[in-house]
Amino acid sequence: MEGIERRARKDLYLFTLVHPERYEGLESYRSSLPGFGAHLAPLLPEGWRGAQRGLWYHVVPADPRAPAVGFKIHLSSVHEQARPLLSAIVPVLVEEGVAFKVLADEAMLDLGNSSLRSGGACGKFVTVYPRDLAHFHRLLERLAQVTRGFRGPYILSDRPYRDSKVLFYRYGTFLTSGEVNLHGEPDTAFVGPDGQRVEDARLPYFALPEGVRDPFPEEPDEDEGGEALHHRYQPLSVLGTSSKGGVYLCRDLQTGREVAVKEARPFVNQGRHQPHDAVAALLNEGRILRALEGTGAAPRLLDVFQEWEHHFIVMEWVEGSSLAQLMARNRLGIVLEGRPSEGSLRAYGKTFLHLARQLAARVRAIHARGVVIRDLAPQNILFDAGTGAVTFIDFESAYSEHEEVASPLIPIATLGFGADARSPAALKEKPTREQDLRALGRVLGDLLYPVAPFFSLAPERRRPLLEHFARERGLPQVFVEIAFAAEEPLRFEALLEEAEQRLSRPLVSRQFPSGLNEAALRERIDGAARFIEEEVRGAEDPLALATDYRRCLTNRLGVAYGASGIAVALQRMRGAAPERLVSALVAEAAQAHPRKYPPGLYVGLSGIAWSLLELGQREPAERLLALSADSPLLGQGADLFYGDAGWGLTQLFFLKRLGARHYLRQALEAFERIEAKLEETPAGLRYVNEGDVYCGLAHGSAGIGYFLLRLYEATGERVHLERARALLEHDLGQGVAQDGALLFHRSERERILYPYWALGGAGLAAIALRFHGVLGEPRYLQLAQRMAQGLQGQYSVFPSHFYGMAGLGHLFVDLHQHTGEPGDAEEARRFAERSLLFAIPRPTGWVTPGEGLLRISTDYATGSAGIGVLLHRLLAGGGIPWFDV
Repeated sequence: MEGIERRARKDLYLFTLVHPERYEGLESYRSSLPGFGAHLAPLLPEGWRGAQRGLWYHVVPADPRAPAVGFKIHLSSVHEQARPLLSAIVPVLVEEGVAFKVLADEAMLDLGNSSLRSGGACGKFVTVYPRDLAHFHRLLERLAQVTRGFRGPYILSDRPYRDSKVLFYRYGTFLTSGEVNLHGEPDTAFVGPDGQRVEDARLPYFALPEGVRDPFPEEPDEDEGGEALHHRYQPLSVLGTSSKGGVYLCRDLQTGREVAVKEARPFVNQGRHQPHDAVAALLNEGRILRALEGTGAAPRLLDVFQEWEHHFIVMEWVEGSSLAQLMARNRLGIVLEGRPSEGSLRAYGKTFLHLARQLAARVRAIHARGVVIRDLAPQNILFDAGTGAVTFIDFESAYSEHEEVASPLIPIATLGFGADARSPAALKEKPTREQDLRALGRVLGDLLYPVAPFFSLAPERRRPLLEHFARERGLPQVFVEIAFAAEEPLRFEALLEEAEQRLSRPLVSRQFPSGLNEAALRERIDGAARFIEEEVRGAEDPLALATDYRRCLTNRLGVAYGASGIAVALQRMRGAAPERLVSALVAEAAQAHPRKYPPGLYVGLSGIAWSLLELGQREPAERLLALSADSPLLGQGADLFYGDAGWGLTQLFFLKRLGARHYLRQALEAFERIEAKLEETPAGLRYVNEGDVYCGLAHGSAGIGYFLLRLYEATGERVHLERARALLEHDLGQGVAQDGALLFHRSERERILYPYWALGGAGLAAIALRFHGVLGEPRYLQLAQRMAQGLQGQYSVFPSHFYGMAGLGHLFVDLHQHTGEPGDAEEARRFAERSLLFAIPRPTGWVTPGEGLLRISTDYATGSAGIGVLLHRLLAGGGIPWFDV
């Protein structure tokens, strides 16, 4: 997991493998194939036990003995040797009486050997757990003898044993403690020989904790790290890494020029239905680049070489950034411009048309050389804004129609752009030029509004969504039509001409009246609630709802991604949550333990307790909140989302509802723990959160300030108000003035403008409004209005509450509640309408995609429950759950 939000990022795809519509973790994987367990059964003596748990099949001897941490052994294998390898090693493992695990089946071996797995996980087929260091040495020696001649991917996180091609080792945990960290994820840390806690990170290179010696130390290489690749290409920086190899910016020592060097490792991405590994794909890219030389559409191939077992191609260095990078930084679109000016619209329109012409011309030039691109997607297109040059990159899966190039069929394509590379047809059929043109249309649609993955989930939503966006932005309809016409060259060219002429006329970004009147709101609220209620009613387990993938890594009861958030949202929308859901929630919460759940508000015990009290379950709510006070994690963090501020705010909610003074004492204890973590700065008090200083509600100083404002309400103590003001002032001081509005960066390190409720402008404005409500000082209202000014009319790539348009809608509901201005209520409706562009109709109602837009979600933070709460506030008013006490 990466980042304070604990997003899975590249690993997100792994949560889409188990279920076609929902995010699910691989721990719920059930093999539909004859697994490796069936192969192991006749090799195991009586008393040995085997069982599948997720993607692994675990084998335990009658007398299992293993330390909690130590040196473990990994074996890798190519697909065709997997069963022979097991037949060779299992007799040794049985004779040695050692526990081990093996990937569950061939599908998981394909996945395990693919570049979808991280550099720290790729290649691991078998894991063996020696009893001690002597046992480790003996096992390695014996396994080395029986695995000679076998082949497998190199395991980057490990060190190979002598000259073996399949045998590796690393130091780490054998069994997890079963406890969780502050973020609710399994705690993988262990105590090292020096007594310090060490995170057992699966790094893409071999590393040992302080005080642990390598049992087989290598002779130091005097040139290690400094020698140029191929004695010619001196690495300058890493442009990208994956388990199949890296991409490096290098200096060519012969010419002095900067070049791009791309690496491939053998056996990665090779599997049952895919005989071609990463090396074959890289060499194919080299041949394709040679075939495209002179077109200007792709980099020139300069060199091909092999070093050790790795293969490399060298390409000319091309200036520019990928379209994906430019869109992510908001440098190539108008998504985050609430009300783009006529000049901004015209400049964007000209850039769009230039890119459309250039992309089409490049595709035609590539097709003219008999090459089908196959993986035509924004991350594989470079654009140099200075020169206007467009260059295509990453031709590993491209296909040449000329026999002399001999392109293999390599099913790699980007979801939402190319044909489904995982479909059976993609493994057998040649890619087509028509597929490239379809992908070109998807890229052009992404230049309008970059949400292409959503259209793989709901293709019927593509036209209405793009049309609504263009209409509100003031873009002529012809720009939308261009994105649908790439497969019709004559019509495409005519539309480009029409768009060119249309740019010479006035362009105006308009605010249209929302269609969400009272009747429409009631209908939409009913649809959101009915879908979830039917899921609860029809499921064997009412807590097994479609939610964000982070629920798979934390727990299924939490507020943000779990059942308690959904239950309270249903109570808001319906007046009562389904009894079956509440009963299951209470029953599972009764089994909660402070070492299995974190204490915090949005993924932990205090938030679940808050939910239970909202649901009328006073006794289990009080028990759970009391249990959270025993958490060993209290004091490890201070923010509102995970830390003591959220835990303390929950105490104040219980104080408000129940009146018991011990809740105030707990909140004061939270304040004392927090105060020890704050830093004085000229701009105010700040909280350094995991090495960065975030700006906003969930993880920033302002969120802590909001808790202290509510604490001041309860105590009347000036110290609490002074600290609250200073924390809010710190974050407000980070604002960037722009045309009278105030905009905010995500953090001190990541200078990306963030408008969201959880981080950025919307959450800060929400806090400023609550300071205004408590203190009555006009300045806070004025600041909130300036922040809202910068958010009016904005879109985001997610429809959700925490990091999407529903959260921005909540801010305008707040503003309307403070000022009574009808324009604020109308703007809130417009944000709700934008969120509902992502509503996917179902027979029982509607649901939205979660973050990543690849699977549906009903949760509060990322899914339809959070949007339903916004719709209910628009209809009935009220505050924001788990925020307003």
